[in-house]
Amino acid sequence: MGRYLLKFSKEDRLKYISHLDLLRLFQRAFKRAQIKLKYSQGYNPHARIAFALPLSLGFESGAEYMEFETEIDYPAAEALKMLQAQMPAGLGILSCTDMAETSKTPIAAALDFASYKVVFKGTTENMTKVVEGIRPFMKQEQIMNKKFSKKKKKEVESDIRPHIHSITTVKGDDKVTLSMMLRTGSRGNLNAEVLVEELCKFCEVPYERAEWSFRRTEMYYEKGRNLVELSQFKG
Repeated sequence: MGRYLLKFSKEDRLKYISHLDLLRLFQRAFKRAQIKLKYSQGYNPHARIAFALPLSLGFESGAEYMEFETEIDYPAAEALKMLQAQMPAGLGILSCTDMAETSKTPIAAALDFASYKVVFKGTTENMTKVVEGIRPFMKQEQIMNKKFSKKKKKEVESDIRPHIHSITTVKGDDKVTLSMMLRTGSRGNLNAEVLVEELCKFCEVPYERAEWSFRRTEMYYEKGRNLVELSQFKG
């Protein structure tokens, strides 16, 4: 038996497929590659596949992570090549590494932060407002966000400021690029689009989804005081 950590990219048109469709894509790819996945026990067995964090629809990513278990112990380099041969355009398998088979801490439980590159292409006036508004926006002690809770069946308000590690901006001739490090995972989670919507409100800039593009660039776990790329996690 084997347990592996897979790193992959999701770009171009594939940014529009849902998380469920992505799971189905991988299940078919494993079957075509003749990689024998391990299945759970019980009345409804399912393949031992788990993603670190589902990617929002319309987001690109250069650093998605998935763990999987197999019935046969494949060399990681061999599994990498077998899967690379089955991927459609827009989905690239970047690495495959062995994970520990003993502790089996899931990658979703280890995840702490994710970095994003967000590009804004709006009017010159609105881009200037965003650039000038970042500093006072980040100086706020609280940044309250309202969202509908299915569980409570009403709008709830929460402070997202503790989930923002950092934001930096670079203004070009026709765009503004924001680099963000956000709390992600079971200990707190902030969607980059939610942050952008709150930033737009603060800067008095209308939020138009077509003017913004989102890309997840990496995921991290905390090790002491350091942030380590999830690709280094061994479970």
